[in-house]
Amino acid sequence: MIDFANLASEFGTPLYVYDATEVRRRIHLARAVFEGLDAHIFFAVKANTNPALLSLIKMEGVGADVVGPGELEAAVRAQIRDLLLNGNGKTPAIAGAFVDAGGSYVSMDTPDELSLWHDFPVKRLLRVNPNIVAGGHKHIATGGNVHKFGVAPERIPEAIGYLDGLHVHIGSQILDPEPFREAYTAGVNLAQSYKLKLLDIGGGWGIRYGHDERDLDLDEFRERVVLPVLRPFDGTLLVELGRWIIASAGSLLLQVISVKKSGKTFVVVDAGMNALIRPALYDAWHDVEPIRPRGPRCLCDVVGPVCETGDVLAHDRELALPDPGDILRIANTGAYGFSMASNYNGTMRPAEVLVDGANTTLIRRRETLDDFFATCSTQFRTSHATQRNDSDSHSSGEPHESN
Repeated sequence: MIDFANLASEFGTPLYVYDATEVRRRIHLARAVFEGLDAHIFFAVKANTNPALLSLIKMEGVGADVVGPGELEAAVRAQIRDLLLNGNGKTPAIAGAFVDAGGSYVSMDTPDELSLWHDFPVKRLLRVNPNIVAGGHKHIATGGNVHKFGVAPERIPEAIGYLDGLHVHIGSQILDPEPFREAYTAGVNLAQSYKLKLLDIGGGWGIRYGHDERDLDLDEFRERVVLPVLRPFDGTLLVELGRWIIASAGSLLLQVISVKKSGKTFVVVDAGMNALIRPALYDAWHDVEPIRPRGPRCLCDVVGPVCETGDVLAHDRELALPDPGDILRIANTGAYGFSMASNYNGTMRPAEVLVDGANTTLIRRRETLDDFFATCSTQFRTSHATQRNDSDSHSSGEPHESN
């Protein structure tokens, strides 16, 4: 058991805490799903960019699926060499950096990307859109024909002479195996019809957030999807998993600042949407409880200090009523927690610690004001200031020279 109270006391709050044992357990479960198949698992770095966590994941034989330059650099710092580049809008700069890092697989969002990769020794996949809508929220569904990712299968012939494989990814936080079965069936059929031996099946495995949810049933997924659809594919599978590997390993610890009754009961904590934006962005549910519950249970809103009405971490949640100074734990925050954190309202981003059995390591110190202003400058030119100074000089009787 992790001693959250001791961690909050030692490192302060807000604080992200990650459990290394849970990360390893999840990776082993994922690998078992594809037992007997030629499948390579890549961690979707957008879920969590901390290089220490990526190093842990690398030790388990998992590669890195990256999009932006910071994600690529995080993978490089973790010494990951099995790299997959994803996303739309790729630039020559990210292409060059990816190749320099030894990256092997590129998912092209459109055949128009061919010119970007023509001279590079990479495996090229084309992301195709099977027009299957799935996901826990409209903002994380990616497989419909109205979404910005991929192209219709009809465009495959434009790139076929330069392709090594195809890519299908229909969304995130999917709990039902059926959309996967439909998407993978389409992907396998297309790859086989074009005699391609590489298929990226994306990720999107859902986890339990709320009381009415459960993790994607991996036994059912294997029986209904992997064995009948993917096993017959005569080639290599690439799998992108982010949330499913890291979300349940993470907790966010927050200190209660005040408890206010004003029409309803508000539990005000020391970080909100600045540290965890998922509830505000997706109406996402996270379990919230005091780490040492003692008060009577009460219907509350758990809110942050950010100057936005939407800065709510939990609506109408029944929890043991805390006192100021108590510590709340928000569960399942390992994915899209710190990686989506911001400095809004001039807040500092949290520290992160990794717990591995009896060992605890600070893997990111708390951000400081010096960090916040490190890229800023107070030196600037303005014609308005020059005119004001000239005017002040002239009115004071000092010589004034006109051009």
